[in-house]
Formats: sequence, structure tokens, C-alpha cells
Amino acid sequence: MEISERDYDLLVDTEITVDVILGNTNISISDFLKLSEGDIISLHKPAGSGGDIYVNSRIIGTGDIIVIEDKLAVRVQDAMDSDNVIRFFFEENMI
Repeated sequence: MEISERDYDLLVDTEITVDVILGNTNISISDFLKLSEGDIISLHKPAGSGGDIYVNSRIIGTGDIIVIEDKLAVRVQDAMDSDNVIRFFFEENMI
């Protein structure tokens, strides 16, 4: 699929929401309702394995979780190549 220069220019100026997922787990609703401050939820992901980077519920890369000026950040380690990213956003009707 060929994307016109006009469509490309419109697309790259579109703001997106990026989610970084550290991991997940399954617990019962009963256990969820018992959670209180200080409780710990263990995730199905090894320590130090970073996070998955998502846009519109689709994984586009992975990265290491770091802290910059007291805020969490992600150092990208692996990402979808730019042609596939543009194609993905175009197909998602982002323009």
C-alpha cells in the first residue's frame, strides 16, 4: 500500500496515546475485592524484563523502565520499523 505525501504529513502530526504494560496476572474477583493499601500483586513477568509498548491495543515495541527526574520513563529497546508503523496508523484510520 502506497501512502501519499499529503496523507503522510497529516498522519505524522496526529497525537496518539502510548501505553506501556509492565505485566499482567489473573486473580479472582474475591481476591481483588480484598486488596488494600500495601498489598502486592505478582505479575507473570520476570523481574528486570521491561515493558511492552502499545498503541491502540497493538504492541509496537519493548523497552526498559527507567526513572528520569522522579518520573517513570521507557528506554525503547525494540520497535516496529517506521514503514510498518505508518501503515498501521493509516489502516487504523488515524487520518
